[in-house]
Amino acid sequence: MKNENQIVKDLVLDENFQSWVLHPNDKTNAYWNRWLKNHPQCEGQIQEARDIVLLLQFTEDTTANQDLVDVWSKIKRDVNSQPLNLNLVWRLTAVFAVLAMLVPGYFLFFNHTDILKYSSEYGEIKNITLPDGSEVTLNGNTQLLLYKSDWQESINREVFLEGEAFFEVKHITDLGTPRKFMVHTNELDIEVLGTTFNVTSRHEETKVLLNTGKVQLKLPENADVSEFMMNPGDLVTFNKKKGNAVVDYAESPEMLTQWRNNQLIFDGTTLSEISQILKDTYGLEIRFSDDSLKEKKFRGTFLTDDIDILKEVLTQTYNIKIIENAWEK
Repeated sequence: MKNENQIVKDLVLDENFQSWVLHPNDKTNAYWNRWLKNHPQCEGQIQEARDIVLLLQFTEDTTANQDLVDVWSKIKRDVNSQPLNLNLVWRLTAVFAVLAMLVPGYFLFFNHTDILKYSSEYGEIKNITLPDGSEVTLNGNTQLLLYKSDWQESINREVFLEGEAFFEVKHITDLGTPRKFMVHTNELDIEVLGTTFNVTSRHEETKVLLNTGKVQLKLPENADVSEFMMNPGDLVTFNKKKGNAVVDYAESPEMLTQWRNNQLIFDGTTLSEISQILKDTYGLEIRFSDDSLKEKKFRGTFLTDDIDILKEVLTQTYNIKIIENAWEK
């Protein structure tokens, strides 16, 4: 078990923690509030780590931030690890500022984090294996996070998802008790034992498609239902703003997850829906000359690793423009 000082250091050096303290948003708030709920004994360490990040004025340079914490830790040890208080904080910060300017060689490189992060670029499909042997396929522009020590010490396996991913969860028991697997999105929680399913979490909306097995959805307090048990073929869409869960049935769930096999299958899909898929997953934006085109339905199968063919078909058929990374221009 880590001591309190090491927990504080791990938190301060964690890029996601730094981002939460300096630039909080719905996603980081959800992640760290849940982390604190799962580790209530670390509330004091969380507060101390927040104070350190704010007082040392961290920047986007994570390597430099690691150096700052090393110096901070050495200074704290030199004052016999006194409890953190406001006067001590300001004295240590002043000493640190002098050292940072006069003794750059004093910095020792330290690179540690307990957060394991998997991510994919626009248009990239990435296959990953989690610490328990479960397999996950990430669609383009997706991020998956987990807290490594939880997987070693806790009965539950937990991941945090933003984007789209297909899960093949390994069934594991611990002394005869099945170990739960939890997928957290910003909108809801998904609890499984061993099954295959697809999750899309974007724009304050989560879609869960169950291929095999059973999963239980746990929705927030403002939702129209608190829990929902899914069966194979169920497609549940939960919108955070509306607070409602819509349940559909997919006759062929495999067809809806063919993206993991490098195929995009459109079967009466509106151009508006296709536009959102291209923007979220490939960083492409469709410019419509006429809004009525958005409701046009399109059918076809295309390879995801040659998206230019789909772009050419759409532009020639509907006389539209497709812009790459348009928000950056």
